[in-house]
Amino acid sequence: MKRRPGLIALAIVLVSLSAGIAYALLTGRNSSGIEENRRELAAAGVYPGAERVGSGSTAAFPENGLPVPRGVVTTAALRPPAGAKQIDIVDYYLARLRGRWTPKVERSLSGPSGERAFRVTFSRDERCLALLTAGMLVSQQDERVYTLSAYEANNGSC
Repeated sequence: MKRRPGLIALAIVLVSLSAGIAYALLTGRNSSGIEENRRELAAAGVYPGAERVGSGSTAAFPENGLPVPRGVVTTAALRPPAGAKQIDIVDYYLARLRGRWTPKVERSLSGPSGERAFRVTFSRDERCLALLTAGMLVSQQDERVYTLSAYEANNGSC
């Protein structure tokens, strides 16, 4: 009987993918991770005058790994008040979370004006919060948002 390496590789991928999907479905039905994330987001607060415009949870997958979720990420999208700048949002969370969380501030994506967005990752006790301001680089005031995500650290790393 002649074996084909391509079929064996495909079988391995399909088994791994099936395991990942099954895990995601089971994790999705277990709301404890989502509830813990929601508590962390609520404790982090909302920039004064900002309005929550959406939220959701999804499975988080490791980079360069098998398609098996490593946890759940819960994200809230918030529309800041008119006139609020990215640095205002960042400073608010840095001040609010100081002492309880360890921040790591990075600049990332550039918008149409050349302005760069912030990514602030807060870590504490195997928990992570990620503040992203890239959504504030759009030109229309009513479409500007920032996001705050909560999730469990991966081997101590956010």
